[in-house]
Amino acid sequence: MKRQRGFSLVEVLAALLVLAVVITTTMAMFVERQKRMQAASETILAYQAIANEIEVRRRIPYAELEQADPAFVTDTTILKPLAPFAATVAVAPAQGYVKVVTLSVRWKNRVERVAITRVDTGGSNLW
Repeated sequence: MKRQRGFSLVEVLAALLVLAVVITTTMAMFVERQKRMQAASETILAYQAIANEIEVRRRIPYAELEQADPAFVTDTTILKPLAPFAATVAVAPAQGYVKVVTLSVRWKNRVERVAITRVDTGGSNLW
């Protein structure tokens, strides 16, 4: 009887095990990448809405900051993919001639904030 050539059952099972580990790891990596890309896209949308609101808020006179609407006055349709969301503006009481304006967007269980310092220069509304 001739000696047969080929792989033993143990070798085939070991190769299948290695292949299964590689495929499972690769699939998990793609799933995690998709989650991170989604989170990055949502963060970009939130910061874009905040930047739009900053451009409006910086033109409000210093003395009128506390009386301004605590919700975003700009169009928030850019935030539609984050629904339900809350976009708010908080103005800290003046400390001397300085007020801190905090703009935030909250959705799901995430929040992005930007705090801007306004100083009463006695001149224009620009920051």
